[in-house]
Amino acid sequence: MAHYILYLSLLLNLAPLLQSSHAVDYVVTNNTENTVGARFNNEIGEACSKQTLSSTIAFIWRIFQQTNTANWKNMQKVSLFNDNMDGVTYTINGEIHVSANYIGGYSSDVR
Repeated sequence: MAHYILYLSLLLNLAPLLQSSHAVDYVVTNNTENTVGARFNNEIGEACSKQTLSSTIAFIWRIFQQTNTANWKNMQKVSLFNDNMDGVTYTINGEIHVSANYIGGYSSDVR
């Protein structure tokens, strides 16, 4: 169940950032490499994170039938940060912050 909460949270946080996946630079930063963030590097990784961001945005376009690029918000970069924090995730100004504590404590496959 927690697995679905993480993905639902990611979907809800990405919805305002509807963008063309070919025009957006996805940046992934792990701010917790030497702590619980090691699980992020070992089991998820940068490549999987970038693919998930791109796939999620494409999914959102299909759901909301956003086929006209003129309707898309112009955002050049979406950044994903793995941080030591409470909660699961939050977004601000094109940045998605995910809790390393949540990922570290998740008992199933985090991919």
